[in-house]
Amino acid sequence: MPALPCCCSSLLLDRPKGIVYLFQGRGQNVPVKDPDIFRIVEKIGDHFLNNVSNRFIRKALVNLELQQSEWDRLENLTAKSEYYKQQGFQFDELYEMVLAAAHFIYQARMKMLPNIRGMLAQGSTEQDRILRDMAAQNFGVNLAILSDLINELYMRTTNLDRASHEKKRPVYERIPELKDLGKLLVNE
Repeated sequence: MPALPCCCSSLLLDRPKGIVYLFQGRGQNVPVKDPDIFRIVEKIGDHFLNNVSNRFIRKALVNLELQQSEWDRLENLTAKSEYYKQQGFQFDELYEMVLAAAHFIYQARMKMLPNIRGMLAQGSTEQDRILRDMAAQNFGVNLAILSDLINELYMRTTNLDRASHEKKRPVYERIPELKDLGKLLVNE
C-alpha cells in the first residue's frame, strides 16, 4: 500500500464499490453534495445539450478555441453523470468547470454568434431548415441563459465554500482566474 501524503491523512475504503477515498486534514477534500448544486448542474446539462449543443449547432462548435482540458471539464459539467451524485464535487472541480463554461460562452459569443447562420449544418428537409433557423436565431439568448445558470452555480458554490471554510481562506480566493469570471460571462 502506498504511503499517505501527510501525517494527518486517513484512508477510507468504500467496500461495496472498492473505491479508495483520501481525506486530508479537516474537510479539505470533503465532497460537496448539495442538492441545489446538483439541481443547477442538471439544469445546465439539459440546457446545454438541448439548446446550445444541439444537432444543428454542434458542428459549428469546432471553431471555438478551447483547450482539450476545457472541453473535458465542460463535458463533465453537462453530461448527466451519476458519478457526481454519488461522489459529490470538490470545490476546485466546480470552479474549474465554471471557468471552462465561461470560456466556452465567451468564445461562442465572439466567434460564433456574429456568423452563426453560415456556420450551421445544412438540413435536408424544410422542417430541418426551419429548426436550423430557429437554433441560429435563439443562439444568443440560449448563451445568455447558460451564462445565468453558470453564474447561479458559481454563486451557490462560493456560498458553500465560504461556509465550509469559516476559519480558512475559501478555495475560490485561491484561484486567480475567477476574478475575470464576470467579464467572461457577459463579454466585457
